[in-house]
Amino acid sequence: MVLSSDRFRLGDWLVDPSLNRVTSGDKTGHLEPRAMEVLVYLAGRADELVSKQDLIDHVWQAEVVAHGSLTGIIAQLRNALCDDSKYSKYIETIHTKGYRLIADVVTVPKSPGLREARTAGNRVTSLVEESKGMAQAEDGLLHTIEVAKAQGTTYTELRAATRLAHLWSNQNRIDEARALLQPIVARFSKDIDTLPLLEAKALLWDLTGGSIK
Repeated sequence: MVLSSDRFRLGDWLVDPSLNRVTSGDKTGHLEPRAMEVLVYLAGRADELVSKQDLIDHVWQAEVVAHGSLTGIIAQLRNALCDDSKYSKYIETIHTKGYRLIADVVTVPKSPGLREARTAGNRVTSLVEESKGMAQAEDGLLHTIEVAKAQGTTYTELRAATRLAHLWSNQNRIDEARALLQPIVARFSKDIDTLPLLEAKALLWDLTGGSIK
């Protein structure tokens, strides 16, 4: 069913209600908003007889309007669609009763608008940048761990390993995080409970499912 916001094909024409425009090849026609409302209503009941009063009630609603106004709208539609009232391809007049849209009506699938496309593009860019940032953070932490190990600065090694284990855990790299952190924590005396060590033990507890002793 055609809705007021749907683009649709009417025979050779592409109808865009949001722009009040019809196009076919290099031909373009612009409609008054009320004329587009009439066309959309007819398209929603394609191949059915739609009475003049029905059209007036739907489009003009509570306004008092003469049938001549509707006749003028139909004439505008025919002109925009290059239609002929005597040999009609689009809008057939049913004498004294109303009108019938006789061309094929096909709704055009919606495509992402510019705003949606930009939003999607920004989201992809953000994910790429986030991925690059995590890779850089991982490289930096691995380097810190190697330097701290070489220099014998155990707490620097522990803090860097804890941060890297957190990063890997968030990436669901649980085994790698556990294998990194467990031997470092094991080097500390059980009697030592500094804040960095407590943080490392808490994380390791989560990584091992509470099996750490």
